[in-house]
Amino acid sequence: MLDINRLRNEFDSVAKRIATRGKDYPALQQYQQLDQKWRKLTTDIQKLNTERNSLTEQVAKLMKANQLDAANQIRAKVQVIKTSIVEMEQDLTEVDSQLDVVLHSIPNIPHESVPIGKDENDNPEIRKWGNPTPLNFKFLSHWELAEKNGYVDFERAVKLSGSRFTIYCGNGAKLIRALQSFTLDVNTNAGFVEMLPPVILNAQTLIGTGQLPKFEEDLFKLTNHQYLSPTAEVQLTSFYANEILAEKQLPIWLTANTACFRSEAGSAGKDTKGVIRQHQFYKTEMVMLTKPSDSYTALEQMVANAESILQKLNLPYRIILLCTGDQGFAASKTYDIEVWLPSYGAYKEISSCSNCEDFQARNLMLRYKEATTDKTVFLHTLNGSGLAIDRLWAAVIENYQQPDGTVKVPEVLRKYFDHKEII
Repeated sequence: MLDINRLRNEFDSVAKRIATRGKDYPALQQYQQLDQKWRKLTTDIQKLNTERNSLTEQVAKLMKANQLDAANQIRAKVQVIKTSIVEMEQDLTEVDSQLDVVLHSIPNIPHESVPIGKDENDNPEIRKWGNPTPLNFKFLSHWELAEKNGYVDFERAVKLSGSRFTIYCGNGAKLIRALQSFTLDVNTNAGFVEMLPPVILNAQTLIGTGQLPKFEEDLFKLTNHQYLSPTAEVQLTSFYANEILAEKQLPIWLTANTACFRSEAGSAGKDTKGVIRQHQFYKTEMVMLTKPSDSYTALEQMVANAESILQKLNLPYRIILLCTGDQGFAASKTYDIEVWLPSYGAYKEISSCSNCEDFQARNLMLRYKEATTDKTVFLHTLNGSGLAIDRLWAAVIENYQQPDGTVKVPEVLRKYFDHKEII
């Protein structure tokens, strides 16, 4: 949620920058109308309360002077004012409720360093690492390799759960586990604290990180007003919700590997083969909680850490900076990391690292107290995949395949396979 004071005092400049996202946000205009109504009601209530207090004092004086008729006449006026105040306060409560809904429908302001653009075609490439893997033979896609080697069972997954689910088997399941352990090891060695949170969440937690109400159609909702987690970003960012931290506790770096669940609404026909776009998938998440002055340095550190995983696995990748029209609802600035997949002949997203500034922290009341001033300040929150495990699995399978259809185990993963070189 945006800072309401900034939205009120800098409305035109804020609205202009949000407009660079390339979408219409009627909530901006609704906010302005509701805010004007809220301020008028607040002012009118204050005036009426002042008048009521003045008249109440007059009643006391008249009663003391035994002027009962005059006192009763003023009492009648006071009663009318009280009724008006009650009605106005009811209106104010309704406006407050409407404002809350509207404010949660306004996206974050793109950082000034984010390029203006319409969609993914306007995302500039920042850098590349490595070259596309030279496969000088008739190579297979990861789904073909997986079925050939018994790494997955797609058909039985459909029988158990439906489309866009996967059962990993044998060495396929072992590779998933190895990648989960490896990514967590890299992250914890870099200074992240490992967590293992629940994957069933209440609505308020999802509102706090901006998943609700904007992306409700992408969530799996349970029957008791709870949801399956779409990403561990939600749990990790919300861990200190409604708390005031000490400045000496910062920065806080958290990581977790969890199952994640998304309905993939609107993705019909996209990446239907393989494990790139699933309803249930695994992801190692990174979250950073920092002081505002440190958050953009932290963003670069987060990206570098995600890169280090791909470098250790010797997987080619590139970094792109998302333009205003392509970045997420809660993000102020986002880098995507895309790994090379031979079957696509292209780079595919495997991590998205974002600085949300204080957008999520305001929803979550996530604050810290400055040591020198004793002032309470909203934290900046950052999140990123480190990495998307199923996509990483696909990248390893495809880039390390051998001419005979087997898969070479990356050197850094062999300790998880009893030092086997081929699976």
